[in-house]
Amino acid sequence: MGSGVPRKVTTMRVFAAGTLLALVIAVPAISVTLVTHYVLKMNLILTMVGGIITLFVAMAFGYKLSKKLAKVQGGDSDLEKK
Repeated sequence: MGSGVPRKVTTMRVFAAGTLLALVIAVPAISVTLVTHYVLKMNLILTMVGGIITLFVAMAFGYKLSKKLAKVQGGDSDLEKK
């Protein structure tokens, strides 16, 4: 771990991180929308509001997760300072 040599960022790692972030953001919002509309039989407006709120919460969590993934992949420290 302490070798001092940065790990090489490959396209496969970038695709894997992007796919993980997409799943973290999209799956909760879709599942809340489907459950509130089809299982709980709620009004369409309430279903949309619940889905949008869940989407924004998931986006905030995805933002924090993306910073951690960038550190794990050996991201540039200059990007974090900006």
